Amino acid sequence: MRVMMDDQNITVSTINLVPIQRLENNSDNCKTITKVHNLNGDRWNLVKLLFLYILQGVPLGFSDAFPILLKSKQFSYYDQAIFSVSTWPFTFKILWAPLVDSIYCPSVGRRKMWLVPVHILLGTCLLVCSFYINGWLSSTEDSNVIPLTVVWLIINCLAATQDIVVDGWACSMLQKHNIHYSSMCNAIGNSLGSFLGYAVLLLLGSETFCNKWLRFYHESGGIITLKGYLYFWGIVYIVAAACVSKFKSEIQPSAEQKGLGVLNTYKLLWDIIKLPNVKILGVIFLTAKLGFATVDTVTNMEFMEAGVSENNIVIIGIMVFLVKLIVPIAMTKTTNSMKSMDVYMQCIPYRLLHGLAFSLLLHYTPALLRTGGIVQTSFYTILGLTYITHQIFSFIMYVIYLSFVSKVSDPNFGGIYMTLLSTFANVSLAITKTGSLWLVDVLTFKQCTTNSQNYCAASSLIKSCRAAGGKCSTIIDGFYAEIIISTILGILWFYIIKKPLINLHNSDRKNWLVYSEDNLVKKNVDDTI
Repeated sequence: MRVMMDDQNITVSTINLVPIQRLENNSDNCKTITKVHNLNGDRWNLVKLLFLYILQGVPLGFSDAFPILLKSKQFSYYDQAIFSVSTWPFTFKILWAPLVDSIYCPSVGRRKMWLVPVHILLGTCLLVCSFYINGWLSSTEDSNVIPLTVVWLIINCLAATQDIVVDGWACSMLQKHNIHYSSMCNAIGNSLGSFLGYAVLLLLGSETFCNKWLRFYHESGGIITLKGYLYFWGIVYIVAAACVSKFKSEIQPSAEQKGLGVLNTYKLLWDIIKLPNVKILGVIFLTAKLGFATVDTVTNMEFMEAGVSENNIVIIGIMVFLVKLIVPIAMTKTTNSMKSMDVYMQCIPYRLLHGLAFSLLLHYTPALLRTGGIVQTSFYTILGLTYITHQIFSFIMYVIYLSFVSKVSDPNFGGIYMTLLSTFANVSLAITKTGSLWLVDVLTFKQCTTNSQNYCAASSLIKSCRAAGGKCSTIIDGFYAEIIISTILGILWFYIIKKPLINLHNSDRKNWLVYSEDNLVKKNVDDTI
């Protein structure tokens, strides 16, 4: 079936999935690749892929920067939890991934048809956001958090759609023997983009940092403004849309891809979910963030509350960024080896220990910052090293997982397959991120210094405590309580999933194909009936 739209043929075919005569091509994916590894013919594709992943990472960087900005403006953890909902589109992008994979215009290109308008809309939204952002951040009222969250929800929906397109394009853009480089491009590109949206914004927008390090004399404000920076990136995305449209060609879809329609694509998604390997992987990674969410989400804000400046947090973030550039390159050989999942498992205990290390440092932070001199310098050195080692283990796990997903995904249905497998980890991250921010206040218990019966559980009780000349003193800090709970859950998760995850990694490649010879015969029988 073809639907006419703007004088272009938008393919929405309802032909049966995977014709039998193409089985030989699909079965090739199960064979061991014996071609000598080289980048001939793929060098420019890697550059283009890296560029697209950089653009994909910029909105993620902005999303990481806004919690820091909200904290500096005295927004509560409850407000932070509301804003964190804006990152959920990356979790639920699987809902519209089949549309992205099945609806396309042959004359434009399967991926370009989606990528170009998405970049234009992203640029437009950033331009619009630039005119209102200062007003939204000027007050801690709930009414300001809602519009900010809604706008970034839309922006992240577009960024998530871009993620689907680029991940799917990566499966076909590179030759089979170079497909593992896609995880390197993904990791490095997203890191560079995140750096541009996070560190550059916070540092060059900071009056203190610019006056101390970048100016010969003091001036008010940073070198850049949030409004101006959002406006700049809005223009960049619109220009990028024009460049992709003009300079990037695209190969024609395979027979399997041409045979997919919207309904059949959702059926394909369901068939992927029903694969035994995918079910097990889903259970493992839907629970993967239980042990790490508190450290990953709340740590920066807790150290800011303890007295570490926003600039120092961002400077440490720059060192972490350098780690993100080095690790994917250093891990290239590991991600292509049979032992990569063993390395993944070895990182988990060390990453869990970092939660306890951060808790210990946080406890002594106020006292160490008051001392000054060499003690304070030593504190920042230890804090920076702790962040770096934590990020090394975290990013090694991330790169290995990306590589694993790219290897097991059927390239004929790359957008759907990779998006689904990534969704498991994203759902875990989204739920635990919002939950950990919300639970900090829930698990925090305070008591008025002048009235032991007043636990400051409501704003009226806080006001009455202050009126009596007292203050609400923290008895139990929710952050420490969360760290203990998450560490216990992380240890249990590690011992439960260790063997199943290794078995998945060693599983035969054909067990990941949606339509191998065995289940294709079954499907044809079902269709006949």
